[in-house]
Amino acid sequence: MIELFLIALLGTFIVTRIGAHLGNDPYGYGVNDKSKTITAWMRRKTGFDWHHIHIGLALFLLSIIFIYFRGFTNFNTIFLGAGFSMIIDQIFPLMKFGDYFSKKMLIISILLHITTAVIVFMIF
Repeated sequence: MIELFLIALLGTFIVTRIGAHLGNDPYGYGVNDKSKTITAWMRRKTGFDWHHIHIGLALFLLSIIFIYFRGFTNFNTIFLGAGFSMIIDQIFPLMKFGDYFSKKMLIISILLHITTAVIVFMIF
């Protein structure tokens, strides 16, 4: 199970970062956003300012509920890792510590993911 969590955690980080960097429209955000990301599509459809931390929180909370009722299954473990990855990837930019696309925030996110992986590996 630990392996699945770590693969989901680090895999989601890589896919999310690559997708965000390739699909982002840095000049049109909030006005005429032409980003090709899931969160941009959600912003256009709902009018709310969605970020992947919101998707991560939903996945994380749903997986916690499923774990409570069904225990640690492969499905629950993967969604727990993916949700947690999205949360820690965007927590500092949303707290206004810097721009999500800056090198500083990328390094902080990498360090948070590595720290999480080491702690989880040491505990279990």
